[in-house]
Amino acid sequence: MPLPAPAPTGSDRTDADPARPPLTLPDLTLCVAGRPLATLRGLTLRPGDVLHLQGPNGAGKTTLLRALAGEQPGAEAARIVSCAPGSLPARAATAWVPTDAPLPDDLSAGEFLHFTAALWSRPVAPLLTLAGALGLERWLDAWPQELSRGTRQKVVLSAALGLELPLTLLDEPFGTLDAASRAALLAAVQARAAAGGALIVTTHGAELAPLHPRTLTLAPA
Repeated sequence: MPLPAPAPTGSDRTDADPARPPLTLPDLTLCVAGRPLATLRGLTLRPGDVLHLQGPNGAGKTTLLRALAGEQPGAEAARIVSCAPGSLPARAATAWVPTDAPLPDDLSAGEFLHFTAALWSRPVAPLLTLAGALGLERWLDAWPQELSRGTRQKVVLSAALGLELPLTLLDEPFGTLDAASRAALLAAVQARAAAGGALIVTTHGAELAPLHPRTLTLAPA
């Protein structure tokens, strides 16, 4: 997430295993254009962990998530379910929602949810349930260009959390949501963790405080 992504099938499917942490991250320094951005010390995320990734603008929060999602270099030594970020098994185990996640122009919101579930060989019911909790029922037949940025974000969040993958990466997911949707999203994050998923979430606020998450503040390199 977001699309496009490889279709996980057969041995590429990777489900949560309590004996195998969703994420292990060695000591590393994130770099952008050859410039050190932030230094991180070794990190292990286990099933049920919620990690609140903190730091000022420019500290490297989004860079880290993009690297873990396999979208840019920087975390080659990391392991997601024992695989390198960006590899097919790692992508099959990772749901990733950036701050302004795109939707394909030729699918309605509902079609996108069905397509995403089929792509990952997952049932669509959890995705639709989350969409309902986020107030999307009347928008399922709408095209992306008819949706506000916040509504588009709700669609992608419904897909990412509804896939119930071992690792979920959310970059500022609360920023475009109203109070009711924030509460629904917090409940979805809590439910995902309770079911054994591991999550890394960036926020500038205290939306995650009720979950008493682990915290990691990026230190400038």
